[in-house]
Amino acid sequence: MHELKKNKFIKFYIAAVIILLVFLHYLGVLAIPENFAMNILSDAQNTTYAFLTKLKYSIVNYQEAQNLKKENVEQKAEINQLTYEISQLKALEQENEKLSRITDYKKDKDFDLITGKVISRDLNRVNTLIINKGEFDGLKPGLPVIVDNGIIIGKLIDVRKNTSTVLLLTDQFSQLAVSLINSNKAIGLAKGEFGLSIKVEFIPQDLDIEENDLIITSGMEQNIPRGLIIGKVNRIISYKNELFKSATISPLADYGEITILSIVIPKTIIQ
Repeated sequence: MHELKKNKFIKFYIAAVIILLVFLHYLGVLAIPENFAMNILSDAQNTTYAFLTKLKYSIVNYQEAQNLKKENVEQKAEINQLTYEISQLKALEQENEKLSRITDYKKDKDFDLITGKVISRDLNRVNTLIINKGEFDGLKPGLPVIVDNGIIIGKLIDVRKNTSTVLLLTDQFSQLAVSLINSNKAIGLAKGEFGLSIKVEFIPQDLDIEENDLIITSGMEQNIPRGLIIGKVNRIISYKNELFKSATISPLADYGEITILSIVIPKTIIQ
């Protein structure tokens, strides 16, 4: 009963306060505190609106940034794919050009050519190439290997069923009888020098040889026809009172860039 009276009193008190506030409002007594309260509420509302607006644009900017990032990743992937395709097309174009030169060189020759590709390099011997042709293709050790229009780069030294090893002319163990393009006899022996260049030794002192002369195979070795191009003379080394002089040769082929080559197959291979 006491609790009920207490609740009625509280309700009456609240109602009286509300009536008093309404009365004071109409009298204008509450104008100052009301304006103060409204200013506070307005500032709070503006602050809240500004915060929510910034938050909204931050979310939008973040989403746009994520979309741009995704688009950039996709575009980079497309660019990388296009770059790869272009490089493949260029490589194919270069390969076709090399094959075309080999095809043209084969015309009217008294030997056959088997075209092969470099598949690796022997890590134990820097001046060697591993190619994708072997015994099953009719290859034998000692056959000459050429590129482009008859530029000899080395000989086969190890022939297996499906692969072979080419010893490049720059190797110190490589030897090849050579001649000048305007001479019918062998003028010396070409050997590799430090794995970088080629040196022709045992050239007679009285033989007329000059810089830029073209050096070719002599045709004096088994299974190696005359006329395969080795390179050009870039230096003559001669000393008085010595029977022989020597010359260094600049190869006409870049051995580090070889990917397509051909093996020269004589009509009759001498075993």
